[in-house]
Amino acid sequence: MRMDKDKFFVNVDVKHFSPEELKVKVLGDMIEVYGKHEERQDEHGFIAREFSRKYKIPADVDPLSITSSLSSDGVLTVNGPRKAVEVPERTIPITREEKPALPAGQKK
Repeated sequence: MRMDKDKFFVNVDVKHFSPEELKVKVLGDMIEVYGKHEERQDEHGFIAREFSRKYKIPADVDPLSITSSLSSDGVLTVNGPRKAVEVPERTIPITREEKPALPAGQKK
């Protein structure tokens, strides 16, 4: 999982799966990517594949904003925009105290 200043994203190599064999789900604060294909023949014989990966959704990402896309070379990208956290500027008042910060006799 990687984060930019304005989004987070996960890339998963799924070139052995078709889009119909993949599922992306949001479960609470987790994203689950699941893939499964039944036994099929390849150059070595027969093979079946299944995987499941889970990723924690960052706190500043709305789970409803998460999307996924599959590239032509078999990379599934799951991403979502990060909320801009606006920290308002404020002036902090300075109060005066009558006592010294350091005990008498101690130097800075």
